[in-house]
Amino acid sequence: MNKAWTDSPEFFALMRQSSLLQTCLAAWPRRGKTLLEINCGKGLFLPLLWECGFDVTGTEIIPELRAMAVENIGSKAEVEAAADDHLPFDNDSFDWAILHVSATRDAAKLETAVSEALRVAAGGLAVTFWNLTSLTYAVYRLSGRKTFWPTPAYRWWSIQSMLKNFRAGRLTSFTTLVGPPGIWGKRCQTVLCDTCLRFLPLGAWGIIRLDISPPGFVTPLPLYSGQRGLHPPEPALEYRRGHAISRGNGEKTA
Repeated sequence: MNKAWTDSPEFFALMRQSSLLQTCLAAWPRRGKTLLEINCGKGLFLPLLWECGFDVTGTEIIPELRAMAVENIGSKAEVEAAADDHLPFDNDSFDWAILHVSATRDAAKLETAVSEALRVAAGGLAVTFWNLTSLTYAVYRLSGRKTFWPTPAYRWWSIQSMLKNFRAGRLTSFTTLVGPPGIWGKRCQTVLCDTCLRFLPLGAWGIIRLDISPPGFVTPLPLYSGQRGLHPPEPALEYRRGHAISRGNGEKTA
């Protein structure tokens, strides 16, 4: 691997993103489980997800990026041509899904993409994005927009609020790459900040994981009958020719 690349802030950022992705997905079982990576781009995370034990499938709408993703993952996974707002899969086709929301700033299209991801994922969804509420973006604005900043980006709270409105399950959020890109290659400083501030929306790159809740359970009435104020159910009465017959104990009453 090229040393100039491995020493670059971009490579360091990729390593921190990969580390955060593993931390975020640690709660998901993986043996025999399927995972869909939506908007997989060049497929930089596909080998990592495969090595983590998932049966991986990727989608990418741009042909050039899709070709690079196929080259990166080889025969270990399929990479399909699909838009994030119209996935060619049946409901609950995968156990888990990852959606990289880096293709559009249109709120309606983004919500449709999230809805599609939830449709095909039976167990959970992780949404990744560049974070406008980060310290990195604040430095970018203060520097007169002269430093590096990936676009498009989103406000952490807007992604959190949108996912919460689906009411599909519990949310957990993570961020990484705290501080300006100028220190991203200085591993000690950045790793320390990332470790301490991982659960705060201050990092440049964020993930919000949605663990889909199973259907609710209804407690049978007999389990409540012993509580104060509730009476045990009484036997039903069947009326025949002016007589009431109890179905519970067979006793007849006129």
